[in-house]
Amino acid sequence: MKKISLSNIFKPVTSIFKSLSLVIFIVIVAGGLMYSIITLNDILQQPPSNSAKTSNVNSVLDQTTVNRLNKYKTSDENSANQSLPSGRINPFSE
Repeated sequence: MKKISLSNIFKPVTSIFKSLSLVIFIVIVAGGLMYSIITLNDILQQPPSNSAKTSNVNSVLDQTTVNRLNKYKTSDENSANQSLPSGRINPFSE
C-alpha cells in the first residue's frame, strides 16, 4: 500500500501556486484598484445631501461697509482722473 500524506496531496497544488504567484498577485492588485476606482466614482457621482445646501449663517453688512462698497466704480465706468507715474506707460491702453 502506498503512503498517503498531506504533503503528497498538496504538492501539485503548491507547485501550481508557486509558478503562478506573480500572475495571482497582479490579478489581486488590479482587482483592488478596480474596486477602489469604482467605489470612488460612485461616491463622487452621488448628489449632495440637503444638509449641505442649507446655510445657517446670517450675514449682515453695516452701513459703513455698504457706503465703502458703493464708492467703487463698476467695470463699464471710465475713470478719467487716473494718472500714471511719470516715465511709465499703461500696458492696457489701446
